[in-house]
Amino acid sequence: MKKSFKLIVAGAAVVTTLVASASAANFENAADKLKALGLFQGGTAGYELDRAPTRAEAATMLVRLLGKETEAKALTYSAPFTDLEDWQKPYVQYLYDNKLTTGATDTTFAPNDKCDAQMYTTLLLRALGHSDAAGGDFTYATALDKGKEEGVVDAFNCDTTNFLRDHVAAMSYTTLAVQPKNSTSGTLLDKLVTDGAVAKDKAADTQAFFKSYKDYAKASAAYSKEGKMSAKMDITADVKNAGKDMMKMSMTLNTAADMNLTDLNKSKMAMTGTMKMELAKELVSAGDKATIEMPYNVYYTDGNYYMNMSDQKIKMPMDFNSMQSMIDMTSYTTTGLSVIDSLKETTANGATTYTVKFAPGAMNSMISNMMKSMNLQEVAGAATGLTFGDMTVSSTLKNGKYTGMDMSMSMSVKAEGQSMDMTMTMKSTDMKFGNDVKVDLPTDLASYKALGA
Repeated sequence: MKKSFKLIVAGAAVVTTLVASASAANFENAADKLKALGLFQGGTAGYELDRAPTRAEAATMLVRLLGKETEAKALTYSAPFTDLEDWQKPYVQYLYDNKLTTGATDTTFAPNDKCDAQMYTTLLLRALGHSDAAGGDFTYATALDKGKEEGVVDAFNCDTTNFLRDHVAAMSYTTLAVQPKNSTSGTLLDKLVTDGAVAKDKAADTQAFFKSYKDYAKASAAYSKEGKMSAKMDITADVKNAGKDMMKMSMTLNTAADMNLTDLNKSKMAMTGTMKMELAKELVSAGDKATIEMPYNVYYTDGNYYMNMSDQKIKMPMDFNSMQSMIDMTSYTTTGLSVIDSLKETTANGATTYTVKFAPGAMNSMISNMMKSMNLQEVAGAATGLTFGDMTVSSTLKNGKYTGMDMSMSMSVKAEGQSMDMTMTMKSTDMKFGNDVKVDLPTDLASYKALGA
């Protein structure tokens, strides 16, 4: 089998395994939306999303999210901090006057020190009306937990080990969709519009998006609680190498999952079907066929991932509990708002369809992290680089249940010194839930060989 063909097979294996994955970092989409609202500016070097935020920058964002930038700029500086630049003084003065900061010491603010995830979460919670003062509803030590509870922090928008301006943009944008503590309805953005801090015409599209996202999140939360589910999946892919057609692939898979939501390693999954590939002539050796059909069977049980593809039966350990712990999936119920570039909600014949277009940069980061956590970079000994382009998912629900899901996306896979570009579509139908679902596993799993053995 030629090297290019091995690359294609490995890429297809990774793609069909990762169709439900999603991501976190490089949130330029969130920064753009915040800038359009007048809440995020950047500097002469642009947004600088790849560096850590400073305490002064965090203070600026807090004042803007409080809707008090105009008021702050009218203040005369009298705070005791002697280490501030002129542009920093109005924001710090406002926070000092309103007992929202006490500085680093009695006379210094340390404006250029790094702001970490815990600190910035604390500021966002204050913007929503929560308090970490004595008698308040959270403490600085519990800020991240409180942030998750309130919807400020999710599985996608925050990295506690490498906190960047990237995450400042993502978390700030997410917080705009959260209802303030002392509000009976509406979001923080609604409040900023009412207070005149954000122009109504600039906010209209984002407010409509937040409303649709709330409906989408509710539907997704209900879906995430389904332990048993199955569907028929029809997948197509068109693969090119250096702009030349290399392969067209189609797959029909029957998928079933019985998820143990308490101990994911006790879950059972099966994806069984047939893969058909039409290869370009340069991939075909003399005497080989240009059209190939082969079984494609993937299973998961007892903490192991099994692949039966052509004449290869491979076994890999895959600890879902470790992955869950790494990204704390139990704290979140739906795709993070900051990962979505646009969302359209339509209703017809009693069914509602949510069409979601994902932000490529955010998707790529999380896909990379999830591949590392599940050792999927070693699938078939080849796939080492996966970059996503456009990705759109349309989910249709009726009577609170998913009835179908369509997906289209583009990606690039790099491996073995080569690269390929792929466009892919997936259509899920005949979706079932609950006791109607049965996961059938083969009886010869013990014969599968460990990868690399």
